[in-house]
Amino acid sequence: MLSKAEAIRLLKRHVKSVETRKHSIAVSELMGEVAERLKMNPEEWQLCGLLHDLDCEKIHGDMSKHGLVAAELLTSSLSKDCLHAIRAHDHRTGVTPRSIMDKALIASDAVTILFSELVEREQTGQLAELNSITFPKIFEDKPFRKLGYLKNRIEVCREIGVNLDEFLSLAREAFGRKTSF
Repeated sequence: MLSKAEAIRLLKRHVKSVETRKHSIAVSELMGEVAERLKMNPEEWQLCGLLHDLDCEKIHGDMSKHGLVAAELLTSSLSKDCLHAIRAHDHRTGVTPRSIMDKALIASDAVTILFSELVEREQTGQLAELNSITFPKIFEDKPFRKLGYLKNRIEVCREIGVNLDEFLSLAREAFGRKTSF
C-alpha cells in the first residue's frame, strides 16, 4: 500500500485543479473519521478518499469512466477494497457499491461536494446548523435544487451504521481540517 506522502505526490502529478485537491483532502479526512468510528483501518480509508478523483482530468468529462481509470492507475498501489470503492463511488460507471467502504466513499464524496457549494455560496451559517431536520430542506432552496442528487448519496451513511446527524458532524470536522498543498 502507498504511503500518504506517495499518495499526495500522485495526486499532485495527476490533478492540477486546486479545488479538486482540496475536495480530495476533505474526503480523505472524512473517510479516516468514518473508519475510526467503524473500527476499520483509517490509513487505508484515507488513501481511498485522497485518490478517488485521481482521474478527473484524464477522463475529459466522460463520467462513465470516472473511478475506473483511477482504479486502473492505482491497481498495484491500493487494496482491492479501495479499488472497488473508487470504481463504485460514481453511479455512472455502473459498478455496484457493495461494501461499507464503497458506501462510505459515496457519502463522503457527496457531503463534501455539498459543503463546498455551501461555502462557495457563502452559506456557512447553514453549514454550521446542518442536521437531520435542516438537511432535506436545503435542497428545496433554488440554488441547491440542482444538487438534489446528493441527498440520497449522503443518506447512504445510514447503510453503514452512521446516523445522519453523526455523519454531518464528522463531515463538518473533517471539512474544517482540509488544507491545500
